[in-house]
Amino acid sequence: MKRLLAVGFGGMAGTVLRMWIYTAVPSGFGIWTVNLAGSFLIGIAAARLAGKSAELRLFISTGLLGSFTTFSAFSGDWFHYLDQSFVQGMVFALGMTTGSIVAAAFGLWIGRKEGSQ
Repeated sequence: MKRLLAVGFGGMAGTVLRMWIYTAVPSGFGIWTVNLAGSFLIGIAAARLAGKSAELRLFISTGLLGSFTTFSAFSGDWFHYLDQSFVQGMVFALGMTTGSIVAAAFGLWIGRKEGSQ
């Protein structure tokens, strides 16, 4: 039950934070902001939370950051860009996917570097 609550409360906080970012960032850049920042933070969390409690890891990684980032909005935007142009849709999809993976890897690297000092 503790784990379920950890994910639920983390998810609630992550969703509210995502909505706040969407309203604070100019149109079109909100999804980039949350997905790249969230991926970076998930990388850091993976490195820094390895020895912590399951509840803390679930709260931060699955709940907070999992709901902060958004695959569904990414997919919706992707279909919108595909309707405009196949090339534009593919650039968007490859850019977001590559950017998110690079951000997560960079976060993991930073998290491991900071943790070893």
